[in-house]
Amino acid sequence: MLLKFQRDTLLKPLTQTTGFVEKKQTMPILSNIYLKKSGEQVIVVANDMEIQATLHVQGGIEGDDFAITLPAKKLQDVLKALPDAEISLEVIENKVTVKAGRTKFTLQSLPADHYPLLRVSDECVGQFNLAQRDLRELIGKVQYSMAVNDSRVFLNGMLLEIKNNQLRLVATDAHRLSFVNYALADMLPDISTIIPRKTMLELYRLLEDSDDLVTIKMYPNQVIFETQNKQLITKVIDGKYPDYERVIPLTNDKLCLINREEFLHAVQRVAVIGIDKLKTLVLDLKPNLLTISCRNEEQEESRDELAIQYGNDAELRLNFNISYVLDVLNNSNAENLQWAFFDNQRSILVTVPNEVDFKYVIMPLRN
Repeated sequence: MLLKFQRDTLLKPLTQTTGFVEKKQTMPILSNIYLKKSGEQVIVVANDMEIQATLHVQGGIEGDDFAITLPAKKLQDVLKALPDAEISLEVIENKVTVKAGRTKFTLQSLPADHYPLLRVSDECVGQFNLAQRDLRELIGKVQYSMAVNDSRVFLNGMLLEIKNNQLRLVATDAHRLSFVNYALADMLPDISTIIPRKTMLELYRLLEDSDDLVTIKMYPNQVIFETQNKQLITKVIDGKYPDYERVIPLTNDKLCLINREEFLHAVQRVAVIGIDKLKTLVLDLKPNLLTISCRNEEQEESRDELAIQYGNDAELRLNFNISYVLDVLNNSNAENLQWAFFDNQRSILVTVPNEVDFKYVIMPLRN
């Protein structure tokens, strides 16, 4: 079997799928990608037994139909090392020769029929479409609040919920919570599922900033995301997600409006002192003035002030994890954010003025 193609024809889809390749090598074949050519179409598949990504390449590869698996990272590195020129790939028994001009690499392959492709066996319980740009924006607004390696497995993912014909995405690590809401055009029953962290981060990377549609199909134990040339199948997390609506404070009456970009730059400046150690940011709130400060273990200090819109006489002082504040400032594109406080101890609520579809809750650190 002999194939010919331009380097980027295969390198681009390969780069997009290597994030799904099994890193722990529980099964040697899962460190490979699955390649199959059928007529004018080539599919590139990678999975780790929990998540499977499939990319379709239409045309650009000449040769006979085939199915093979190759070491994903090595093949990617080989293609990156070769010039952007015509490449040939020849299979002899269980070895594959990759050539470009006088350069040649020989890689080990494994039989394609041994590759454990994920299948969908249940009936779909809900399906809807939205623009890739919109889904990518929604994920970007909440993904940073997912937990990492928490013993409460359900926190290591994102809640995807359909309620009252609204799509809701929720993420929390028990110290902060992000919520976003999106009105759906399709009539759907109420459904909820928890999607793993890795799936949401890789999906965010795969989605394009375009109006092309992504179709979401929900099953009892799986969710599928499909675009014109990509498919992502993921298992879901079995567990009961926390009652997030109870966490969102509704009685915070001390409201201040802060320019997002000015606040971001001020926090970045003072964080130079404390970001590596204590990670504690101190906010002092007075009428129309916000003082931002930080102190590290060496008793070094940093301080900055911002003019804000805050007409309340109540003066407040709260400590926060610097990263939690930076995350919302970095991942919002709003000009101003409204910060709602209750007292020196309770959670604060961050929203966009005159919008009800985004909420961010941060618990302060105890003194």
